[in-house]
Amino acid sequence: MADITIAAVLRAGIFSPNHIANDAAILHAVVAELRKRGCEVRVYSEEEFVDADIRDDVVLAMCRGARAIEKLQRLEDSGILVMNSGYGIENCIRMIMVRLLAQAGIPIPQSFVVETDVDVRKQLRKAEFGPCWVKKGDAPVHHLEDIARCRHAEEAQEILHEFFFRRISKAVVSRDVEGEKIRCYGIASSGIFHAFLPFRNSAGEEGAGQLSDDLLAEVRDICMKAADVLRVDVFGCDVALDPEGRCLLVNFDDWPSFAPIRKQAAKAIAKAVLARVRRSSSRRRLQ
Repeated sequence: MADITIAAVLRAGIFSPNHIANDAAILHAVVAELRKRGCEVRVYSEEEFVDADIRDDVVLAMCRGARAIEKLQRLEDSGILVMNSGYGIENCIRMIMVRLLAQAGIPIPQSFVVETDVDVRKQLRKAEFGPCWVKKGDAPVHHLEDIARCRHAEEAQEILHEFFFRRISKAVVSRDVEGEKIRCYGIASSGIFHAFLPFRNSAGEEGAGQLSDDLLAEVRDICMKAADVLRVDVFGCDVALDPEGRCLLVNFDDWPSFAPIRKQAAKAIAKAVLARVRRSSSRRRLQ
């Protein structure tokens, strides 16, 4: 694989609130695995990537800035293998994601895309919203304050006012789902999927509970369908198991940090990259 050149693009720190080191660590781990396999890999910051003359065979992209996404899309349209797709990263902007998932019939909590300068209290009360989440809708998350859990409609309205004064024009308001949360990681192109129930024991130590075979199959199906709809290959997501036993997709991330399984994930992502390169080369030979 020594003839394969790869550009690996780190996520800008502004898009990794409280996760800068973890997000960088997974990409560097993937780069190390690819270099072990003979690939030539250059690592760029998101800012460097925007101005660089990219002529590589593959671009591995964790970036989320608008200019970087536009460049990824141009490279992808020119025939370069981009993973994750710039179109997929754009689809993960929350207001776009909610619409696409709902249209595809993916089970998600009831959600509204709203203007932040509009009074939504009557709308939320009519829908019988209690606790809910208000999330920045028109661009990727920059700050922890871009996502807030609210106890009721009045508090949600206060958060929307704050968003408006921070020049966030649109938000997504989603019903909070009570029940256990299942953390999931996947690589869609290779069918790799890992899910577990996070917990803390009496000593405060973190653990990972296993899912039953039936529940794992249902959660996997939901997450893989979402990845396909959003056009995202490397992903992480959270699925809530509500009191009625329904599985609802409550969060979806393009290329997460994979912190609990970073070593295994790095090897799996590297293998998935090379498998996609081989498939792409085979298709070109057949044309």
